[in-house]
Formats: sequence, structure tokens, C-alpha cells
Amino acid sequence: MFDQDEKRFATLGLAAKLPSAVIDGIWDIIDQNLKGVVRLPRVLQFALIARNGQVTVAFDAQHDAIMEFDLPVNYQREFPETVAVLDDGQYQTMMLMDELSV
Repeated sequence: MFDQDEKRFATLGLAAKLPSAVIDGIWDIIDQNLKGVVRLPRVLQFALIARNGQVTVAFDAQHDAIMEFDLPVNYQREFPETVAVLDDGQYQTMMLMDELSV
């Protein structure tokens, strides 16, 4: 699950609201900080927080630990509060929460 060599996509709805630097940053967080460290369910949720004018990505690891990662991207009020990432076994898709149907 969440193999970085599999096909990855972002929905048009998400791409319209988030710059590619944030989208790519979340993929990097999955690959470099989460995979192999915590059990990753089929659907991941990330909160986007403004901290000192920058984006902080927060991940709740099954209520065991909350991990926060700072991205070197200016936070914009138009950013969604939460982003979902779905691995359906064939594709990995990052999307807005209201686009998620499991």
C-alpha cells in the first residue's frame, strides 16, 4: 500500500485549490516519513494548518500520534482544511474530502 512506484494522481478539484508544491510535499511525507513507520490504512487524511505564514501538514497516525510536517510554502486561506489520499490497490489519488467516496 502506498508504493511510490505506483501511479499517483491528484483530482482536478484539488489541483485547482492547492499548488503542486503542497501536493508533491504530501506525497514526499508519505514516502519519506510515514511509510514503514506507521501502519497506513487505505485512506489517509491530512490537515493543512497555517503556522507562521507557512503550510504545516498534520497527520493523525490512528490516534497513536499526531505528526506535523512543515512545508516551505506560503499558506493561503483558500487552501482546503483537509486532504484525503486513497490507495485503491491500483491507483493512489489525492483529493478534497468532499470528493472521497469509499
